[in-house]
Amino acid sequence: MNKRQVIQHAKNYLDMLAAGTDPISRESIGGDSVASRPQMQKCFQFVSDILREVLENNGLVLLDAEDASPQTPASVPVTVNGNSYELVRKKAAFSITAEQRREVLISRLPITPNEFLKNVNRMVNPSAMEKLSITSVNAWLRKGGYIAEGKTQTVINKTVWKPTHFAEEIGISEMDVSDAKTGEIKRQLMFSARAQEYLLEHLEEITAETK
Repeated sequence: MNKRQVIQHAKNYLDMLAAGTDPISRESIGGDSVASRPQMQKCFQFVSDILREVLENNGLVLLDAEDASPQTPASVPVTVNGNSYELVRKKAAFSITAEQRREVLISRLPITPNEFLKNVNRMVNPSAMEKLSITSVNAWLRKGGYIAEGKTQTVINKTVWKPTHFAEEIGISEMDVSDAKTGEIKRQLMFSARAQEYLLEHLEEITAETK
């Protein structure tokens, strides 16, 4: 067997062990066996998933952003049959743990959506993981009926997001904000502390909009 077949064979064994089946006899593993313990079965399943990634990504296993080194390069030099290539690392989709969510800075004063995104994206390693995008947040808020499209007259008509009457329920409002670069006063969505906490509670739903 070649290496890929050996890995697939090992994965099949681990899948059976994770399901409580002896891969040799094909019988159920006895309750007195170490391999029947839930912790061991979770371990078997975890390693099986790693081997699946190895097979799917031709030997490359992507670490979670919190595990990857900040110096992780965007590409890795590889040599195949004497030829040099750059293996580009695929970034993981945005995701943070419950513990990381608790560490996101919550501003007691209302902040703009972009300021909220900066606070969230400080939790990820940008070289290994995609950042949470304003597109995902807006799509989720629009789907929930909290914001709606509007038009504002600048040099040309520009689409902007306006809070609906439901927005107040979660702490989203609209305020006049001075542009730091031009000094121009603009109407801007603002997230109160309550809105920031609400969005963090629903991050999984928000990122699902992108997926």
